[in-house]
Amino acid sequence: MKTIAIVGSPRKEGNCDILVNELVEKLEGDKKIYYLDELDMNYCEACQKCQTGPCVQNDDLNKVVTEMMEADLFIFSSPIYYGQMTAQAKTLIDRFYQVSQNPDKSLEGTKVVQIYTQANPTEAFDGYIESMKNMPFGYMGMEVIDTVVARGAMGKGENDQLASAIEEIEKIGNDLL
Repeated sequence: MKTIAIVGSPRKEGNCDILVNELVEKLEGDKKIYYLDELDMNYCEACQKCQTGPCVQNDDLNKVVTEMMEADLFIFSSPIYYGQMTAQAKTLIDRFYQVSQNPDKSLEGTKVVQIYTQANPTEAFDGYIESMKNMPFGYMGMEVIDTVVARGAMGKGENDQLASAIEEIEKIGNDLL
């Protein structure tokens, strides 16, 4: 199984990083973790050149998206800041445009595990998180097989909410083996 994991948090070794690594360590096969904050990323310009050829952006996201098209499993993680994913994560999602606009490219059939962390201990952002199953992932033909939300997870791995999320991650990892 080929797995591409994305850490959309700007905080290295933070909660998203901890949870993604927990899952990736359980998996077999070819595995790669990308830390978006460390990549050279440009925004989609909606120039539509991707409809007939490659994306015109000369950056690291072209490599990431290409590898995603070859992957069996995509792990997407982001903290929830002000009710939404990070700007880094949104930049990647916007670059899916190059896939949706080009009939020679596809993410269809790729399985997705979503991992979100949030300082808010309530279910206030559940509607937003649930909507991600449809847009962008469902729209791209991807299948969200599981979602983990670590609520109240502000400090790095220091609370019960993160421990509960790790238990969920372990179950997902066992199910994927």
